[in-house]
Amino acid sequence: MSHPRSARGVLLRLKFNLVLLAIFVLSLAGAGVYYYRFLEQGAFGDVRHDSQVMMETALAIRSYTTDQIKPHLDPLNADRFLPQTVPAFAAVETLRRLSGRYPGFEYREAALDPTNPRDRATTWEAGLIEQLATAQAKAPRDEVELSGVHGTGVARAMYVARPITISDPSCLSCHGDPALAPPSMQKVYGRNGGYGWQMGQTIGMQIVKVPMLYPLEKARSTFYSFMLSLVAVFGLMFLGLNLALSAMVIEPMARLNRRLEELATTDFLTDLVNRRRFFERLAAEMADARVHGTSLSVVMFDLDFFKRINDTFGHDSGDRVLKHTAVRIRELLRSSDCAARFGGEEFMILLRETPIDAAMALAEAVRAKIADAPFEVVGTVSASFGVAEWNHDEDAHALINRADRALYQAKDRGRNRVVRASDAPVQRVLVPMEGSEGI
Repeated sequence: MSHPRSARGVLLRLKFNLVLLAIFVLSLAGAGVYYYRFLEQGAFGDVRHDSQVMMETALAIRSYTTDQIKPHLDPLNADRFLPQTVPAFAAVETLRRLSGRYPGFEYREAALDPTNPRDRATTWEAGLIEQLATAQAKAPRDEVELSGVHGTGVARAMYVARPITISDPSCLSCHGDPALAPPSMQKVYGRNGGYGWQMGQTIGMQIVKVPMLYPLEKARSTFYSFMLSLVAVFGLMFLGLNLALSAMVIEPMARLNRRLEELATTDFLTDLVNRRRFFERLAAEMADARVHGTSLSVVMFDLDFFKRINDTFGHDSGDRVLKHTAVRIRELLRSSDCAARFGGEEFMILLRETPIDAAMALAEAVRAKIADAPFEVVGTVSASFGVAEWNHDEDAHALINRADRALYQAKDRGRNRVVRASDAPVQRVLVPMEGSEGI
């Protein structure tokens, strides 16, 4: 009977773990989606911050060049044009030196019609300049800015772009009428580009690019560490809950089930198995004997004149006789045998792998054990026995009925004796499978 209890415990543990696993998977998926988005947004925020810092750095360089460098070098431009006096050139050249230490970081000033050919906008940049020009025209007093992600794979980068709009009339001295431009500048760059600009015109843009690879890789690494820590925590929690389940639920429940099983299958007075459990055991032993071709016998007996004992000495004395009879039976049985209180003063003994002659000898030993030693208060008590060997064809009821017939023959012959049952099978009429257990 331990297998069904064990199976119930395994089934309970399996259901518990499946529910726990489902909760963990759903929680892990939800936490993973939320935390990944959180880290990705954090990475975008870091890149955007770096982009803004780089843009402000470029503006600071431009401002410093205009205020501190250009006034000192402009007189030299009459003889030889110095591009270092151009704020855009100074910003681009200064920030370009970052690319050696910080690959992928880029600052560029792109124009639709530049003086310096290297500043000519690409097709993608030209599209951004047009968007910036449109936005600037709609809100001329606002600070216009575009940002987004450009490129794929390792070249994927976030960009921040601001329009370059002519707002200082001094710019037109070099980029207005070509005839008024410094000869030294025309000598370097020619007269084919960078002229004809007008006040309020958006001629290009400042754009910075910051690579997304490193922040996203950092975010992914953090995400994987976080998820592994969650799995580790769940593993410890899973182990702890299973130990707690075993200690607080499964084991107490198993002990309770064993106790209930004992109460359901044991006679409370004699501590022998009851009628229902005896039939279960008999069915199992018959199946085993049929498979292995072994012998199986049953001994049925009841105490002689037991009603007289109850009437004369009282039911308490009768109960003590039943208890001590059970004790005497156990002293003679093997661990593989099974003794049961079948009802009232009637007992059954199941003897596995035992032929009829050995069963008769065991029955005789039990008879002598009961009859030869007086019981307390009551004195000498005898019993009548019927013994039957299973013929591998009849069912359990037929086998017990043959033993029951032999028992009645023992009573008819004067009681306190053992009678061997007839080998002929009989109809199943006397002992029903179901019924109340006598006390």
